Amino acid sequence: KSVGGSPANIVQGAARLGLKTGFLGKVAHDGMGEYILSSLQAQGIETKGIAVDRTGARNCIAVTEIISAEQSGGYATGGDAFHHGTYLRASPQGTYRYRKEPADILYSPEDVDGDMIAAAKCVMLSGTAFSQSPSREAMFKILQLARDHGTMTVLDIDYRPFGWTSKDETARCYARVMEQCDIVIGNREEFDAVEYLSMPGNKDNEKSARALLDVGVKLVIVKDGANGSTAYTSDGSVLRCGIIPTAAIKTFGSGDAYAAGLMYGILRERGLAYAMQLGTACASLALTTISCGDAMPDLQAAERHRAQHEKEMMP
Repeated sequence: KSVGGSPANIVQGAARLGLKTGFLGKVAHDGMGEYILSSLQAQGIETKGIAVDRTGARNCIAVTEIISAEQSGGYATGGDAFHHGTYLRASPQGTYRYRKEPADILYSPEDVDGDMIAAAKCVMLSGTAFSQSPSREAMFKILQLARDHGTMTVLDIDYRPFGWTSKDETARCYARVMEQCDIVIGNREEFDAVEYLSMPGNKDNEKSARALLDVGVKLVIVKDGANGSTAYTSDGSVLRCGIIPTAAIKTFGSGDAYAAGLMYGILRERGLAYAMQLGTACASLALTTISCGDAMPDLQAAERHRAQHEKEMMP
């Protein structure tokens, strides 16, 4: 077993690369909650922002079946897997999710540790945390605190249909969120959900990005399967990063690894091209082991992999 879920994967990946990290969320008051806390603490991740639920709610558990390495070959694309010529979603066949009124969704505005946000250079939020209350209200409080303290805000769209009541609600909520974010990261299907009301049927990545840049987002990263990832900036620049062919054992977790590598490059001010390449290298390495959080590479391994494939990733 290992600690997973998109935000937890990203924070573990960022910590492994060498960033000083902390986590805001909620865990169950049981052995699983204790395991999550101890696991994050062992990796040097600050956990004082994690509240413990006392209502009896449980943490979500996902059981994933890995069939064989031979059936999982693909490319590291900055987000998802391109498997034997067929595009695969991040949730593969054989994933069984046990999630009913989980503890993380009970994270409330009263649980938010404002001091952590004030001290942070950046706070990254997951779209799933906006899907239900009271977690939704807690996320909006974090956004407000970040603006008050000048903390960079990043949204990983992380759209999971099972968490939302309708496509209309999803699109309206994301529209409010994105207006308050500096950076937005998502894949093509996630942007489709965001644009369900505003631009139905749109498949133009640049059009998607421009719509967000027009409302104040400074950087939009679109992960587009075998096409790699593309960055659109508020100054009008467009930067593309290619893929790394990868003999993948699994098809999930690479998007989280990409986000960790990307944010390392941005926060260390190494330049956007480097950040995207490091993210892609992290995504590639994450696909080669069976777990998620435990699969995140350290900086030495990620940098070596990036350097080896730098020419392949150049547009």
